Amino acid sequence: MTRIQQKNTRISDFLNREEMAFFAQRSNWWGLWCIFSVWLVIALAFTAMALAVEYLPWYWTIPVVLAGMVVLGGRHLALAIVMHEAAHHTLFKDRWMNDVFANWTSAKFIWNDVHKFRAHHMVHHANTTASFDPDRPIYEALPITRKSLIRKFTRDLIGLTGLKFFIGRILMSAGFLKWSDAIGERADTQDWPWHRYLTHFAKDFWPTFLVNLMLYLVLATTGHGWLFLIWVLAYAIPFTIFVRIRAMAEHACLELVPDTLRNTRTTSAGWLARMTVAPVRVNYHMEHHLMASAPYYRLPKLHHLLLQRGHVPQPPTYLDVVRTCSSLSSQNKF
Repeated sequence: MTRIQQKNTRISDFLNREEMAFFAQRSNWWGLWCIFSVWLVIALAFTAMALAVEYLPWYWTIPVVLAGMVVLGGRHLALAIVMHEAAHHTLFKDRWMNDVFANWTSAKFIWNDVHKFRAHHMVHHANTTASFDPDRPIYEALPITRKSLIRKFTRDLIGLTGLKFFIGRILMSAGFLKWSDAIGERADTQDWPWHRYLTHFAKDFWPTFLVNLMLYLVLATTGHGWLFLIWVLAYAIPFTIFVRIRAMAEHACLELVPDTLRNTRTTSAGWLARMTVAPVRVNYHMEHHLMASAPYYRLPKLHHLLLQRGHVPQPPTYLDVVRTCSSLSSQNKF
């Protein structure tokens, strides 16, 4: 597909100044609730798994632990979306709360950084579907065949995608690769001495090591240090599956044009989707691209207003998106 040049739709085409001012209002209390609620679910998942191991027979313990790992995978994604909100300065009113507090309570736990993500993500917003959109490699190869998608999900499920992700993060932290969510591009560091890669890795990784060490110590103090292994496995397996599905929903199998109404998708999300692939209202992606200054908790109302006025389409489900992204016939894949 070629990228067609045309005027992008703006939120000012649909809302007046008073409406835009309302949807752009931010609240420190909502930001605190967002982070607290994510960690509350994490704590409840840990508690349920610990109690299951203590008091339930093995044939009940195993499904509880597996379910807990799925929930934790969804909360890893929730922490990533908290970071995303902070990168847009919409999680809190105060810059320090977005840049520092949110960074240490969300991004660092998942080996990420608000500032690095912001620099990467703002290019995506300004150039969605352009050839230099840093997120384009995530969605441009879709649709694919059903068998191909099953193979991708299988690699996610057995941990190969997670392993690849860990290796990529190590190479990025060391300075071998440029920081990116989508591609593994070599950084311009070929002239570095070997010890500089080690110091660069240590400087980049120590915050993630510190906060996760604190989490392990809290779990170990309760007598359930083994739960930290579930935390890591949730990051390596269900988190990668949820990230893949969420990425499909946002821009895959849409037009490579600058218009947000044609290159971005909002997806319907029930309670199960909100626990896994669509935490923190990330499913309202079209509205987010139309008005990136709107905090996450205002996006549902913005969506319903635009839908009522006939400006945005009825959203598909995540199952609809997966079917669309795996709709390529094996006879036509070339």
